[in-house]
Amino acid sequence: MKKVISLFTALIIFVSALGIQGFSAFAEDSFIYTGLQENPFYAGREIAGGSVEEVVLHESVSRTYNNKTYYSAGSEIYNKILSAMQKRTDEITFYYLSKTRLSTVTRITSAIDSLVASATDDSFNSSCTGGDYQRWSFQTWAASVSETYNKSPYYYYKVTLELYYYDTAAEEKQVNTVVNSFVNGIDTNSMTDYEILKAVHDFICSNTTYDYDAVDSYKSHLYAFSAYGALVKGRCVCQGYSLAFYRLCKELGYSTRIITSDYYIPLTFSRQGHAWNLVGLNGKYYFVDTTWDDSEDKENYKYFLVNYKNIRYDDTLDEHYPEEKYYDGEYYITNYADKVDENNYDSTNSSLLSNCVVSLSADSFVYSGDSNAPAVTVRNGSGTELTEGEYSVLYKGGTNTGLATVNVTGAGEFEGSSSHRQFYVVPAKANKLSLASGGRAATSLTLKWNASSGDVTGYKIEHYSGGKWSVVATATGTTATVTSLAPATAHKFRIRAYKTVSKRNYYGAYSTVFTSCTKPKTPSFTLKTSKKTITLSRKKVAASGYEIQRSTSKSFSNKTTTTYIVPNNNTASRKFTGLKKGKVYYFRIRAYKTYNCKRYYSAWTKTKSIKCK
Repeated sequence: MKKVISLFTALIIFVSALGIQGFSAFAEDSFIYTGLQENPFYAGREIAGGSVEEVVLHESVSRTYNNKTYYSAGSEIYNKILSAMQKRTDEITFYYLSKTRLSTVTRITSAIDSLVASATDDSFNSSCTGGDYQRWSFQTWAASVSETYNKSPYYYYKVTLELYYYDTAAEEKQVNTVVNSFVNGIDTNSMTDYEILKAVHDFICSNTTYDYDAVDSYKSHLYAFSAYGALVKGRCVCQGYSLAFYRLCKELGYSTRIITSDYYIPLTFSRQGHAWNLVGLNGKYYFVDTTWDDSEDKENYKYFLVNYKNIRYDDTLDEHYPEEKYYDGEYYITNYADKVDENNYDSTNSSLLSNCVVSLSADSFVYSGDSNAPAVTVRNGSGTELTEGEYSVLYKGGTNTGLATVNVTGAGEFEGSSSHRQFYVVPAKANKLSLASGGRAATSLTLKWNASSGDVTGYKIEHYSGGKWSVVATATGTTATVTSLAPATAHKFRIRAYKTVSKRNYYGAYSTVFTSCTKPKTPSFTLKTSKKTITLSRKKVAASGYEIQRSTSKSFSNKTTTTYIVPNNNTASRKFTGLKKGKVYYFRIRAYKTYNCKRYYSAWTKTKSIKCK
């Protein structure tokens, strides 16, 4: 049944029910609302201006008007849209240059469809969370467009783009947690490429169930169309399966795409769609459909690493016939279509490096500024180590922090065969953690440290409390203020630098633990007088003690001021006797914390005065 039912049916019904909201008549400086537009990559929806592969990716042209920078279609706008999608941002505003006046519904829809298509194009950004992952993670968009200026050859537009997704930012964080756990648990040093991809396939099929309810109740089952549905909730439709496979393969360094179809259901007068994957292995590409393989028999590999003929096995409705409008472009054909193997993958072929275990002498290095190149060992299926003449090694990266790749190419018996492994370079140890000048307060401390060498994303600051360390701040520079600390208390801190690749952080070593104390809070007090006596009553705060000053001068000049040091364990009130009747006395107090034989003071209270009786 699930070979026929698809996410697209629900989407088409949903959009049809909504309709497209009307536009105001166009005039200069007018406000135009486009209404909801479905993701242009869904079945039954043509991309305005041609197929996605015909979108031209180039740098933006910029112009300035009224202190705003406007950009033509290009990387500036694409990056802004893609970044918003990766963060699951609901709304963004950008300033757009167009050589075509956006005076009709069709023109506006065409322009924004093209921008969104380019931002999610695999040739623009094929990172783990770019390309197809974002292309299939959003459902609809809406936009308001207003023309602010025109000067040949450009029209200037302010565009506010609203984006609607299948999962939230919080849910995507849960996806990242599952992804990181799975990837960290894969021991690539003891597995073949085939075994690694099989582990991805099995993980998805074993932990996911096809969600039939999502087809009939689309709006209440948005999760089913996302990687969140597949990897966290364990219930999804084909779109969720293919997104999960795409994400995990990308994280492990394998080239992959999401493939879709648009097919007609006989006697229903409707079209539906299906989604599956194309994945690179040993220099060739093969089809994988985890949705169709997720049968009651979890050992079913009928649609795993197969050729075009076998992906269409039992495919009576052309559900595995790719939509030509999305897959007929030069980029796709050059990089993928022409490399699809005519045969299914042969996991028993001992002359394929992808059936060998490729091991690295180390998978982690500390940044030093030097190039890192782990030694490579290759063993065939029987455990025999290959000689260096049977393969060559090419390193990509390995100097700067982040991920690096070892590409292994076969020779001799292994000619035409290939494999790869990944390693990473972590930031150097953060050092010289200390207190910034003026950085001590009652409930916060501002820390500083030396910048870690190499390209780092930022620093995680950890605080020791309740018997454990926990992250309390993140910084991109070399200072950070940690708030919500207990006053008049010694606090321990440590930091470490990190480099983010995709959504994964690679950490350097911790700094030496640094300990410092907060100031006490400023205390409060009251005064009362009787018969040449003044009584000061203070409210205790966390502190080692207090400093009280009494003066006959409002400015607390030295000659008129007496200072008293009072330990915190003393009584909370103090009497001053033998004073002059009718004389005005001024008082102020502050608390102090003694730490490492030094006193750290709170701010003075406001001065209070009283006339002695």
